Amino acid sequence: MKSPEALRTIGEVSKIFDVPVYVLRFWEKKINLISPIKKKNGTRYYDKYQIQLIGTLKKLLYKQKYSIKGANEQLSEEIYNNNEREKIIKELKELILEINEIL
Repeated sequence: MKSPEALRTIGEVSKIFDVPVYVLRFWEKKINLISPIKKKNGTRYYDKYQIQLIGTLKKLLYKQKYSIKGANEQLSEEIYNNNEREKIIKELKELILEINEIL
């Protein structure tokens, strides 16, 4: 069994999410955030982050009934919000360290 951190082929990702391989290729063309690692022979490999994005995308499209365009916008917004949250947490940790040094 592969490690959770291991790269997955398009076939493996297809099985994980129960979607055909051609759907993953379509999403890759339409959703700018989906970008697997491509080897010279054309084999696609997905990392943990890409797999999480695909899971979120499938939920947006199949359960929440977003359009492709709407799902792309929602994914972009979620990533932006997560990045902003991480920046704030980092700044707060730095402030806490400064306060502890002063005390």
